[in-house]
Amino acid sequence: MRKISNPFAEMAGKGEYNCFGCSPANDIGLHLDFWEDDDEVVAKWTPRHQFEGWIDVLHGGIQATLLDEVAAWVVFVKLKTAGVTTNLNVSYNKPVYISKGPVTVRGQLVSTEKRTAMLECTLYDGNNKPCASANVTYFIFPEKIARAKYNYPGAEAFNTGE
Repeated sequence: MRKISNPFAEMAGKGEYNCFGCSPANDIGLHLDFWEDDDEVVAKWTPRHQFEGWIDVLHGGIQATLLDEVAAWVVFVKLKTAGVTTNLNVSYNKPVYISKGPVTVRGQLVSTEKRTAMLECTLYDGNNKPCASANVTYFIFPEKIARAKYNYPGAEAFNTGE
């Protein structure tokens, strides 16, 4: 696996970037980091009890956020542009118990058609059992627009060299 650089992190100190999913400066955020593993983008995250829905169970909204966030990073890294979620269809198959430790979220591109990308994402619990999945539809911007209007820094900015 190759670590993916977060090129937006330098904007966090200036107060310009406060993403709940991946900004290192968001005090209440998830602080996600990402890796590239062949055709997938992967995030590993340790859930805390402040993100509980039911006793020891990770809140479903947080699960949806994790799935949506990894989809965004698939668009950044694999499609080399930015976009916005237009549909997020989450299936909650098993509870994600916080006490089982770090979760893994994996996302991959399924298809593109014109300005639409279809992605599949899966959330695994601390025992590496699949617990939730999402089919995500993204509207993707042409790279020129992503750079000009949405601070997309270009695909090379996500490469750590590792």
